Amino acid sequence: MLLEFLKREMRSKQAIILILIFIFSSIYILSFPYPWGEGASNPNVPGGPNPQQPQKPPSQVNMWSGGTIPDENAYFQWAWVYYTTGKTYIPLEDICPDKIQHFNIVIGNAPRNSYFIKVTISHMEEVWESRFRNVTVEVYNGLNIGISRIPVDIIDKKTEYSIHGITNESGKIKFGLQPGFYRAVAHIDNRILNFDFSTNFQNLDYPTISYATLENFSKNIVRIHVDHYINGNLSGVEVHLGRNSTPIGYTDKNGNFYLHVQENRVYDIVTIKRTYHIAPPVGSVVVYVNGEYALANRWAPGYSYLIIPFWISGLINYIMIFTFFIGSISTYILARRLYGKNVAFYSSIFFMLSALGLMMLFSRGMADYATMAFSTMGIMLLVESLQKRKYEDIINPLLAFSAGLSLGFAVIIRYSTAMVLLAPIIYIAVELIKRRKTTIKKEVLIFSIFLIGLVLMGLILASYNTTLFGGPLNSGYQMSHRIEFSNGNATVETPKTNMFEKYFHPSLDSLSNVFNRILPQLFILLPTLFISPLGFFIDWCGNRTWLMFFWGIFTLIIYMQLTWVGHVPYEDMRYFLPILPPTAILSGFAVDYIKDRDYEKILFFILFAIMGFIGSFFAINWQLHRRDPSGMFWRNPPLYLFIMAVIAYLWIYWATIRAWFEKRYVKNK
Repeated sequence: MLLEFLKREMRSKQAIILILIFIFSSIYILSFPYPWGEGASNPNVPGGPNPQQPQKPPSQVNMWSGGTIPDENAYFQWAWVYYTTGKTYIPLEDICPDKIQHFNIVIGNAPRNSYFIKVTISHMEEVWESRFRNVTVEVYNGLNIGISRIPVDIIDKKTEYSIHGITNESGKIKFGLQPGFYRAVAHIDNRILNFDFSTNFQNLDYPTISYATLENFSKNIVRIHVDHYINGNLSGVEVHLGRNSTPIGYTDKNGNFYLHVQENRVYDIVTIKRTYHIAPPVGSVVVYVNGEYALANRWAPGYSYLIIPFWISGLINYIMIFTFFIGSISTYILARRLYGKNVAFYSSIFFMLSALGLMMLFSRGMADYATMAFSTMGIMLLVESLQKRKYEDIINPLLAFSAGLSLGFAVIIRYSTAMVLLAPIIYIAVELIKRRKTTIKKEVLIFSIFLIGLVLMGLILASYNTTLFGGPLNSGYQMSHRIEFSNGNATVETPKTNMFEKYFHPSLDSLSNVFNRILPQLFILLPTLFISPLGFFIDWCGNRTWLMFFWGIFTLIIYMQLTWVGHVPYEDMRYFLPILPPTAILSGFAVDYIKDRDYEKILFFILFAIMGFIGSFFAINWQLHRRDPSGMFWRNPPLYLFIMAVIAYLWIYWATIRAWFEKRYVKNK
């Protein structure tokens, strides 16, 4: 059905023009250099591999990274995590470099003459920060009795500066240490016990804490236990005798390994917890899952999963062309169904040549374009499922189910897309009221099938949210332990505002921000926002028009009243991308309303295309030069671009209002 429709449509000149625009726009976007490996600046993140290179086995793959917007690294890196680990979260002991613990034990001729050393690092009030710590060194024998009056030195492994002390009656001594790497050295009976440890928790690189106790002297068994600074009882930790040896075994599920020892011998023990060698991606949060703290993605996971097949197939540069096609064809078919062929043609031009859309096509690592494309496809499929056609009893339910899946997947890509769902629900409700009673059963069935597809995707997201964030309607935005970055170091902080306070606080400041930052940027990046009121005015009584209205109004309201939107030039306008399809369709309807003036329409769209390419040119170059002092040149668009926009808006308003006046009054006379 779809193929037949496309074949029929492609025979027209309009289709050829749209195909050429699609191809030229794709080539234009691909002509810009896209920076891969941006994450290499992070000390624990290797540069991403060239996406055209054949991929290594998962255990050897470097972390994927790239882009100019910081969030792009996060989407790529979480895609790498999902693909490499097969998990939706990473226990904290599995991040950063391998965690190595080195210490000595002495086995004598009796438990009393066997000596052990243990270092405990205080958690204080907040465990997450890398800061001053109280460290306790304990020296004890095979009977687990502390040994008093043992000289202990703490040596800074970088500066070799040392601190001296003596154990108390319990065999313990406390030190206050700044973040760093240290060695505790205890001197007992002409023996030296060493214990290497760290209080440097940069990028959440928390250490393992290993120690040994004499389990059974008669059977010569020593229990080696390994904890993580945050999570206890680490299983699968390698145990070595000596620094360069092969592992002699691994800790069990309780974090224990039982070592057979001999009397009158010193054992050099090394424990190694192998990790995935990653640093916390941007947008991460700390969650509590299955009894342990872990790192999770604060954002919805859908786009990171969408990235995986494109990356491993070497087609990651074309992921945005894929979503560009979905968005373009969905906008065309939807406008064709609701308004007619000419409106579909004009709407598609508006959609494909919008500077905001072109700017976001460049950002392969951002989820905004994909969620907009799939939500548009979902609404298009839903509208199609309500139409009468041959074999409608088979085709329409399939379309409705696919519509639910597509809209649900759009929400899994970006939580805020849930605001779009209200538009098709209102549209269906009105359609049900308008339809005859004899057909309403079919419409209710279609709507029910649509809801099944939507709920199916919703259950997947609800399961994800419940597992990681404690409830089906929760998200990473509500978590109290968020990863923030300061001077390249990841720290865990508690937000000062909750989710509602962050995303809803209208004020005079927000109104000022709308006029000073948001509207001036949208003036050149999203012209359809300013043209679409014409289409709404002309057809304000139509159900189709209110579908477009509710499709975009909630996104517009939410982000218009946020004072932090618009501070970063251009790219902050991505939050308004969901309103591009409905405003493009209403704008296309306004242009089509101007009859018998094809020459003027051609000039208008040439002007619009120039605006789109110049506006996106400056926006993309701003991203590429954002770390370069010369990037300030791209920060502010040229004055002539605003002049072109003013001319375009004045012309379309004059032409449309003139046409409306002629139809309403002149023809009636």
